[in-house]
Amino acid sequence: ALKNVPLDGDATGAATRLKQLNTLGVKIERRDANDPPSPKSLKSGVIYTEINEGSSIQFVKRGSTVGVEMSIRCKAFATADEPGGLRYFSTKQDTDYNELTWKIGSGDFPKGLEEGMMGMQLNAARRIEVPSQLVCAARNVGQLPKPETEDGKRIYDNLFKTKTDATLT
Repeated sequence: ALKNVPLDGDATGAATRLKQLNTLGVKIERRDANDPPSPKSLKSGVIYTEINEGSSIQFVKRGSTVGVEMSIRCKAFATADEPGGLRYFSTKQDTDYNELTWKIGSGDFPKGLEEGMMGMQLNAARRIEVPSQLVCAARNVGQLPKPETEDGKRIYDNLFKTKTDATLT
């Protein structure tokens, strides 16, 4: 059992709790608030970085209905002005309601995107990178959102006309 014995100078109790957890063998990673979040890699090749953790007791899982605001960028088309890649799709420009809604696991959107969303909380934000092979597979079954703007259509078409890396973020 944990004992509530305060440490000297521990007004909030945080140091006491960390010491208790440490004695139980729980490893606590300390991260400076100024450190950038570290990316997480999944077995499928999807990489995500937590931008904002959100605040909810509910998490995205298979069968969840999600509503998202997003921009999709073509990593291979990075420029000095847009180092993350040119944007081909944005819910703000390409949808009527500034968001997309679907059920996780329904097959409506790329599997890699859904894998990167698993575990997210309400109002969370992640940068998700879906590798080229998953993007091409999603395109072949019609799972990629279609751009409405002329620039978006041109970028989307060029992504698959060339033998370039089709990784999307």
